[in-house]
Amino acid sequence: MPNDTTYLTESVDESLLKAEDRISVQLVEYDKVLYETEVPVGLINPYTTRAENFLPNSARAMTLSVFFETASKLIADAQGRAGADSSKTIKLTEEYPPEPFETYGDEVIAYRVLKREPARMNAKGTARPHRKSTFTDEVTAPEYPNKVIIIEARPIDHLIEFTCWGKSNKLANARALWLEKLFITHAWAFEVQGADRFFWKDRGPDTYMTSGGQRLFYRPINFFVRFREFEIKAHPQIKQLIFEASATNNVLT
Repeated sequence: MPNDTTYLTESVDESLLKAEDRISVQLVEYDKVLYETEVPVGLINPYTTRAENFLPNSARAMTLSVFFETASKLIADAQGRAGADSSKTIKLTEEYPPEPFETYGDEVIAYRVLKREPARMNAKGTARPHRKSTFTDEVTAPEYPNKVIIIEARPIDHLIEFTCWGKSNKLANARALWLEKLFITHAWAFEVQGADRFFWKDRGPDTYMTSGGQRLFYRPINFFVRFREFEIKAHPQIKQLIFEASATNNVLT
């Protein structure tokens, strides 16, 4: 598993960051513009704002990478607490193991995404898909003058398959039941990391295949996870300033 840290950022061309935002300033007497100028405001990239600060239950936003990293840590931690030999620890890998099965020992757990789609937000899951990002929060900061940082989010549903592979049906069966119970009893671990919902959906059929003369047995288990993907937008607060000159006392208002 790649040990990466996820940040909510958006790449912006450097040439845009070197440009200047401008505010229009006008001095107006009745309908006549007496004086007009533009005041430059240096741009600082607002898209590095981290939306994690606005999440109710997480130090970072949940993503697929964070989800699989959490699953991998749960699997390793549970085996460590059970006193398993570190040289025989069952690993989590992507889909069917690309390396020869012998490099994993007698067992391995693989994962893959079966489905990813906009969430249907009613209780029965029959509502229209929530496709558009909607307002979550906003923030102003001194380092972003004349900017309001808007944070929007959209819920995404995922169906994730974890497959327990083993060199015997007994190994595969035992590991599948172990993993199912582990994730069910530790659903809170995914929720703490930012998942809105996480639950066991079902188990697929018991199956086997032959690879390199070795019969391999596998047991697929499906889990549902919903989390929100965030977008950062920046909007100017002021675009134009108009000073109106009084015709009677020549005082700016």
